[in-house]
Amino acid sequence: MRIPLQVRDFAGGLRVMAHFLIRSEKPHLFGSIESIVDTGSPTTILGVPDTKRMRVSQIQLKELESRKEPHAYGGGQLKTKILRGAKLKFGEHFECEMDVQIPVEEVSECTQPTILGVDFMEKNKFRLVFDPVKKRSLF
Repeated sequence: MRIPLQVRDFAGGLRVMAHFLIRSEKPHLFGSIESIVDTGSPTTILGVPDTKRMRVSQIQLKELESRKEPHAYGGGQLKTKILRGAKLKFGEHFECEMDVQIPVEEVSECTQPTILGVDFMEKNKFRLVFDPVKKRSLF
């Protein structure tokens, strides 16, 4: 199975980008996500701008069962909880269910995007193919 990815300039450099839909029942959320595929990040973290755009409230986040855990994110620390069993759908190519870290503290100035981490590739047994010269990439 091949999932095509985008390669483009983002935040001052060439990045591999993945577009997918995310859906969860508890808390209820649904949205289109454009994420950075980050082989340096061990976990997938939903970006603060994406949680705000999907109108995920602090009340909904308090209902998540996991403990707050600090994660390195964009050069700083961010406290997250685990969003269990989120469904990720990559067009008509692929769909999976996995745990995703979601920020639980209000960080008003954070503009960091969603990060698709190594945990996604491990869970789904994907490898990343990246050709920066031709600006092509795929899982």
